[in-house]
Amino acid sequence: MGFNITGISTVLVAVEDIDAAVETFSEGWGLKLDKRNESEELGIKMAYFPVGDTTLELVTPGNDEDGNLLRLQLDRRGEGLYMMSFEVDDIKAAVAELREKGFNVTDPAGDEVLEAFVSPKAAHGVRLVLVQR
Repeated sequence: MGFNITGISTVLVAVEDIDAAVETFSEGWGLKLDKRNESEELGIKMAYFPVGDTTLELVTPGNDEDGNLLRLQLDRRGEGLYMMSFEVDDIKAAVAELREKGFNVTDPAGDEVLEAFVSPKAAHGVRLVLVQR
């Protein structure tokens, strides 16, 4: 392969009740909450837990607008894995190679951190993001 996956940057878990989920991962699993955030643009609320070199990110819809992908997944599949971010050493090579293999991948975008989104069909239903820092 013309690129290497060097780590898992983030694991996103879709939850219905972010306060209950924060309590579960803090009290039940002993993880230390790093921060909480909200994105009105994306219509989501987030909580972040560092786990080694990876971040566990809990996400819940901040609103129930039609078209909110997170809301749709929760309604269809319930709580659970929503997305994973793979760190890669060469995002342009990764995108080119995956496209050659027939995968649907967005163009890399970003300033300091480049991201490219991979269709869930390419990974057995898992949403993947390629990240190059």
